[in-house]
Amino acid sequence: AAPGARLSSSAGGYILMDYGYVEGMLLKRAPYRAAHLAHWQPKFDSGAIRLAGAYSPAEDALFIFYGTTREWIEARAQTDPYCVAGLVTSVKTKEWSVVAGADFSSPQGAPRDYATSCGLILL
Repeated sequence: AAPGARLSSSAGGYILMDYGYVEGMLLKRAPYRAAHLAHWQPKFDSGAIRLAGAYSPAEDALFIFYGTTREWIEARAQTDPYCVAGLVTSVKTKEWSVVAGADFSSPQGAPRDYATSCGLILL
């Protein structure tokens, strides 16, 4: 994209998704955690999820997607076991116009398994 150009979901740019969590999420998520991780694993494996993880404290979580659409992300979030169980209080997506930094798909960017080795996929 040209400098200053807006990356849209239709163009396959970056999309952020923020989950708002219920109070006490760290304790409440245990029965659903494995299913939640499995739910998103195919998009992580394909590289569509670049990074994901909870903030500290775990009141919210952030997902960084690339090359998919807001519509797909929002529809997929509705079937996430955390959402189905009522552990997610809000889902917000935004297109993100990146103007600086390494793209994780490039040879200069971090390898895809770096996030896993650092525990960054621990939502």
